[in-house]
Amino acid sequence: MSLLNNIRFIFLYIGIYSMGKDWGYPESVIPYNMLRYICKGSADFFIDGEKVEAKENQIIYIPIGCRLSCRAASDAFEFYSIRFTTSVIYEGEDLLKRFYGIPRVTENTGEDYYFKEIYRWVKSGHVAKNCFIRGYLNILIGSLSDPELDPSDAGIEDLEPRAISSLEELKQKERKSLYQTGPRIQAVVDYVIFHPTERYTVEKMAGMASLSKQRFTSLFKQNTGKAPMEYIRELRLTTAARRLLVSHDNINDIAYGVGYEDTNYFIREFKKRFGFTPAQYRKTGRE
Repeated sequence: MSLLNNIRFIFLYIGIYSMGKDWGYPESVIPYNMLRYICKGSADFFIDGEKVEAKENQIIYIPIGCRLSCRAASDAFEFYSIRFTTSVIYEGEDLLKRFYGIPRVTENTGEDYYFKEIYRWVKSGHVAKNCFIRGYLNILIGSLSDPELDPSDAGIEDLEPRAISSLEELKQKERKSLYQTGPRIQAVVDYVIFHPTERYTVEKMAGMASLSKQRFTSLFKQNTGKAPMEYIRELRLTTAARRLLVSHDNINDIAYGVGYEDTNYFIREFKKRFGFTPAQYRKTGRE
């Protein structure tokens, strides 16, 4: 359950789109998760080759890494689109479907309220706007999840870095619970999520948790599925991805702002993570 407990949803962008009957979106690999609420009309979505007929008053879930193309099926087509990612990512795994049971298509039963509130708060200048955005995104995802899904049926343990292989390791796991090291790791994770541009080393992070470097590294990977510096790298790239979508800052400034001193290295890392250069990502995200 440690992996499930450490998943955080990271908001990237929301937009409202109004399209005509000739609208179409060419097939592309999607570098984030999307939830689309259909306000008016209908369209055909093709998600990894599966045809999904998106109709008015439905919510469509589109997972990260899928291949998506769309075309309008009515004279007018309008929808909200929320883009977000997760703090824990496993390549080739649809975490929201596997862990939360979110279906491809959901009939709206009031969830449109959360789309509208997120959009409203994004446009707000209120000092607490990000609190409301994150809160409504969490509630929206929770409302779409399958209430009858048993976490043990989701195969969560299958995604742990490795299984317990000895009695001594089992005892270590029990001691971890007794000394409440899980909350220590969570405190570090929460801190770096809100301070992604600080300079981190494994030693510094271990010190924040009052653990040895070796123990911290082991527990961090058990809790997040990632080594500490790999997690920091993905968090910085996710922060950069959001800034590309919500600001007009140039790529050099964004790279420096998330801790990269070499823009070319940042571009290579970004493309490796998302499959797009930063410029391509910004262009695709705003289409």
